[in-house]
Amino acid sequence: MILIKECSDGLYLDFILLVLLFFSCSAEESINYKLGIESYEKGKYLTAISYFNQALLEDSVNADIYFQRGNAKFKLDDYSGAIDDYSRAIVLDKKEAKYYLNRGLTFISILKYGEAIGDFDEAARLDSTNSIIYFNRAYTKEQLSDYKGAIQDYTEAIERDSSDSEYFANRGNIFSFLGNSEKAIIDYSKAIEINPSDSIAFMKRGQEYFSINKFELAKNDFKKAIELEPVNIDAYFSSAEAKLGLNDFLAAAADYTIIISMDSTEALAYYNRGICYANLNLKNYACEDFNKAGELGLFEAYQVIKDYCTKKDKVKKVKKR
Repeated sequence: MILIKECSDGLYLDFILLVLLFFSCSAEESINYKLGIESYEKGKYLTAISYFNQALLEDSVNADIYFQRGNAKFKLDDYSGAIDDYSRAIVLDKKEAKYYLNRGLTFISILKYGEAIGDFDEAARLDSTNSIIYFNRAYTKEQLSDYKGAIQDYTEAIERDSSDSEYFANRGNIFSFLGNSEKAIIDYSKAIEINPSDSIAFMKRGQEYFSINKFELAKNDFKKAIELEPVNIDAYFSSAEAKLGLNDFLAAAADYTIIISMDSTEALAYYNRGICYANLNLKNYACEDFNKAGELGLFEAYQVIKDYCTKKDKVKKVKKR
């Protein structure tokens, strides 16, 4: 998964808009401000906003109160309200990078990527050592198809913090998209070295190995992904394909059997297992699977039945998921 992050005081955002906010209580803290923070941390965002409103009545020029209220509004999907509050904070204090950073992330939420990059540029100018700023800007550039710029920013993030596996994984995703399997594998390998429990990184690296016909290495990565996430049907499909690349039809059939045990309506698993059985000269089992695949809506299985089960023609190849 590609993540978007913010500094330790702010919000984290990923592809599915998973958001985590953290606070620095550096503002002069009134009781209402403290209660607002406490309410926010308990997930009571409307209550937090009410307390921040009271705190602003006491101190209307405190930038951090606007910032915290903006965070609470963001959690309620009030993006225009959040942007307004972050903007007010910036008017009061133009030297605080986190204000630009959070506003930039909010712009991402409403798909205003150009505005987001402008904010990240300013945040980087104010805090050039913060790896998270470059990470977020890289993601934004990806959305604008500026892959060269995104790679450069991920590299900047890595140079400032080489301990975060997500930086390497995200850069690896771009290399993969651009067809550079060698560099993608290097980045996924580094991500795995940092976080050996990252099943997605194993899946991604396995797919890259598969794409360059290194089926044994691909099989090993998919096996590890399954160990880390045993109910991942996609991992079993990928594992089966790697085994087919090694002409290990029996092992591939076993993977498809596991898929069917997890989802008995998975037509493609029946179809591909039928292909495996056909290659193992288990015609009756193969034709049963082709029939089941057809019943489940994979209608081209009926052509295979016609060609293979009745005419004994050569069976067709497996289908990709």
